Amino acid sequence: MNTATLLFALAGVLIAVTVLALFAIKRKGSIATVPMTKRRQGVRTGAPPQQVYGWITQHCPDGFSVVDTDPGRGLVLLDSRISAATWGFFYPVLVTPEHTGTRVEIGIKSKAVQYGPLVTRQHRKLADALAALTHGRVEAG
Repeated sequence: MNTATLLFALAGVLIAVTVLALFAIKRKGSIATVPMTKRRQGVRTGAPPQQVYGWITQHCPDGFSVVDTDPGRGLVLLDSRISAATWGFFYPVLVTPEHTGTRVEIGIKSKAVQYGPLVTRQHRKLADALAALTHGRVEAG
């Protein structure tokens, strides 16, 4: 491979990364546009659902922010910003009552295109933070 071809390829990669970064930075989410995902983490807590919903919306863990809420359906949309390792994510969160307290389901959707262990790590990071916030535990799975 000659130098010109290598430079052309590198320029193409830089342009693609820049476009994806701009897309991720500008992308806005709402409960209507980011539905619950198939990939989910669960948290169970003994606290009542209204209290858990309030904790999540009013005391969102560091590194995450509340984008949209629907208290009537127990839905919250959180997000994380673009970083050196990820394009940022949306996290649809569903708070539902159970016999012994509350179940919190957390989905994850990349703001651009991303798969693999970094997605799993970010998903688990939020689940752990919400478990600590709600005095609950992350479900195995």
